[in-house]
Amino acid sequence: MENRIRVAVVSILAAVIVSFVTFHVRAASNSPLKGAWKAVDTGGDQNRARIVGVAIFADAHYSIMYFDASNERPDIANVATASADEMRALWAGWVANTGTYDVSGDLVTIHPTGAKNPVVMKPGANEVYRFRIDGNTLSWTQQRNARGVAVANAPTTKFVREE
Repeated sequence: MENRIRVAVVSILAAVIVSFVTFHVRAASNSPLKGAWKAVDTGGDQNRARIVGVAIFADAHYSIMYFDASNERPDIANVATASADEMRALWAGWVANTGTYDVSGDLVTIHPTGAKNPVVMKPGANEVYRFRIDGNTLSWTQQRNARGVAVANAPTTKFVREE
């Protein structure tokens, strides 16, 4: 009798997990974000960064890599011999992470599994962005950072659909 109860409990838990995963994959696969987006702008403010890079959204996964092209970056021939200051200058302004995502209305929550910044990979960490798609242009503004803190006056980053 005890084995039957265990089997039933495990079966129910497995069904719940499969349903949860299937829901999130299905929700993301219908996402308007699905595709490749070229980063092009942070709102036109001359005091803000000039963003260059790409964001790719698949069925349930994403990958983002862009940087501030307005910063002068050093031309380092051999990073193994670069100074700490040179490496900081090289990496300044880079955003790079990958993981899973889900969409709810006009909010996208990213769940990084790999990132340049380790804080966004901690268990339970995620970032929330409010997004808008107008034709082939995606605009998004961070609402909450990986520590769960609301972000006030975040710049809006714009992307153009590549595919």
